[in-house]
Amino acid sequence: WLDVYELNVGLNSYLHCEWATIDQLEKDKRIHQKLKRFKTKMTQMRHFFHEDEEPFNPDYVEVDRILDESHSIDKDNGEPVVYYLVKWCSLPYEDSTWELKEDVDEGKIGEFKRIQARHPELKRLPRPQAGSWKKLELSHEYKNHNQLREYQLEGVNWLLFNWYNRRNCILADEMGLGKTIQSIAFLQEVYNVGIRGPFLVIAPLSTITNWEREFNTWTEMNSIVYHGSLASRQMIQQYEMYCKDSRVTWFGFFLTSKSSFRPQNPSLQPQNPCYQPQNPCFQP
Repeated sequence: WLDVYELNVGLNSYLHCEWATIDQLEKDKRIHQKLKRFKTKMTQMRHFFHEDEEPFNPDYVEVDRILDESHSIDKDNGEPVVYYLVKWCSLPYEDSTWELKEDVDEGKIGEFKRIQARHPELKRLPRPQAGSWKKLELSHEYKNHNQLREYQLEGVNWLLFNWYNRRNCILADEMGLGKTIQSIAFLQEVYNVGIRGPFLVIAPLSTITNWEREFNTWTEMNSIVYHGSLASRQMIQQYEMYCKDSRVTWFGFFLTSKSSFRPQNPSLQPQNPCYQPQNPCFQP
C-alpha cells in the first residue's frame, strides 16, 4: 500500500497539479505539518463528500478569461514563447496564473484577441433627442439568435421611451418574466444607437452570476464583475478596466455589489429591483 498525494506546487495553477509519494515530498521540511492539516481536513470533509469525488472543483482548470499577453524567449532553445495571464472559472482574480499558449483554450485566446482589437470610444456621444424615439415593432435578433417575447419587447420599448425622454423608471414585472433580459436588451439597444457605455449594474451578490451569464448569452459586449478581495479588485483595475497606456475604458457592462463604487460618469446605471444599497451616502 502506497500513500500518494495530489499537490499544487508553488504558484502554479490547478492545471499543473501532480501526484507525489511521501518520499518525494520529504524534501519539504514542513511537509509533515502540511500532511497533518490535510488529513484533519479530509477527516472532517468525509462526512459530506464521497471518496470517489474529484479532489478539487473541475472548474479550476477551465479558462474563464484571459487578462494579458506576454512574449518571451525560451532560455533552452532560443525560440519565441507566448504566455497568457489566465483567470480560472470559479476562482478569484488573485489566483490568476501565467500559462503557455499551448496550455490555453484557443477559443478563449480568440475572445481575448477580439476584445483587444476593439477601438474604444474616445468621444462620448450625446443622448438622442426625445423626438427620435421609434417603437420597436419586432424583436431584434441578439447573440445566439435570442429574441424577446412579445411582453418583453413591450418592456424594452417602455424603457427606451423613458430613456429618450430623460426619465428615470422602475421595471416592476413579476418574478420570472425576464426583467434581467429586458434590462440587458435595453442596454444593447442603447449601445446600438452609439452610446457605448460604460454601463454600471448594481445588484445583490447572489444575483451577479446570473447577470453575468445573461450578459454573455445575449450580447457581445465585454462585461466585468467587480467583486472580491482587495488583491482581486486591484487586478481588475489593472487588467480589465482600461486600455493599455490610457484611461479609456475597455468594458461595456460593469457588474458590482459594491454600492459605494462608481466608475467615472457611467452612461447608464441600472439597479437590481428591490435592492437597497447599504451605504447611506449613496446617491443614485
